[in-house]
Amino acid sequence: MNRTKAILNHWKNLQSITNIVFLLLLISGCSGGAPATTATPTLPASPTQDTGGLSPEAIATLGSLGKLDDYPFYVMHYAGEYEYPQIGSTWPEGANFSCSLFATLAEGDNMVYGRNFDWSMSPALLLFTDPPDGYASASMVDLEFIGIHPEASKNLTDLSVAERTALLSAPSMPFDGMNEYGLTVGMAALPGEYKDHASYDPAKPTIGSIGIIRLILDHARDVDEAVELFEQYNIDFRGGPLIHYLIADPGGKAVLVEFYRGEMIVLPNEAPWHLATNHFRCIAEEDGGCPRYRTISERLTAMNGQLDSQSAMQLLSEVKQDMTQWSSVYDMTSGDINVVIAGEYENVYNFHLDLLK
Repeated sequence: MNRTKAILNHWKNLQSITNIVFLLLLISGCSGGAPATTATPTLPASPTQDTGGLSPEAIATLGSLGKLDDYPFYVMHYAGEYEYPQIGSTWPEGANFSCSLFATLAEGDNMVYGRNFDWSMSPALLLFTDPPDGYASASMVDLEFIGIHPEASKNLTDLSVAERTALLSAPSMPFDGMNEYGLTVGMAALPGEYKDHASYDPAKPTIGSIGIIRLILDHARDVDEAVELFEQYNIDFRGGPLIHYLIADPGGKAVLVEFYRGEMIVLPNEAPWHLATNHFRCIAEEDGGCPRYRTISERLTAMNGQLDSQSAMQLLSEVKQDMTQWSSVYDMTSGDINVVIAGEYENVYNFHLDLLK
């Protein structure tokens, strides 16, 4: 019995309005598939627990939390609306970074996006959202960035629904994700101070450097619309490193968005693939001196941008670091999502997001 059927059968016997909201969310097509490992997610908390006066939608959201891996790795389905991301963010101090991102665009029926999130210990959450005024999406969230300490994150499913309320801010911190149009976006940190590079226009509103990812997932159907959203905002990098963004869509377009010396620079793909690691591509020569970039570039060149999800995960395993927290592969044409936690590539968790054709 797969995970969705197990949850449905479990909740048939409950009478709360919470169950109706959560069932509607599952039926909407935003639920993840069963993981490929033997790990069994913790079932949603019973509505008999203390709910702290939360709304039915909040209770449904927090009750949907399932634990898939003890690292930990969770999955959650967000019911209803959420507040839009605040400006800026607070990043843990002293963390190293060395992320890897790539998109393969050669095959119209097999376009994938791969990403390694390389950081300090990161309790991970795969979050499914379907806001009433935006597009459904699935995104990876580092729970420490919403104020949940790694040690405290290990047993969230043991808490009552009311004690999980920090998770309600999870939509504000997507580090990579894909929406129902197959548009996929991820980020990687760059050297340098934000004030030396970020552009600023007093006539534009300002949004945080991670908040712009949520805006794109919720409101952009393709790369062109994502770039238009970037052009409408100042990006606030305070509280963390400068970052750049790799964005791709199933129409075969990809761009790397960078901010350098006060300008926003958009670098489109010149081949049926695109990639980024942790150096400015707008000024880089060849591979920028990054061995991870060189490895990915050589593989994509040799394959002419033709990788399936399994091959993409294999490539991520070849460029992983000791600090790789998760590896995610998004199939932009099928909606399949594969996630590996903490470099354990023998355990691949499989999910699905229904895409609009």
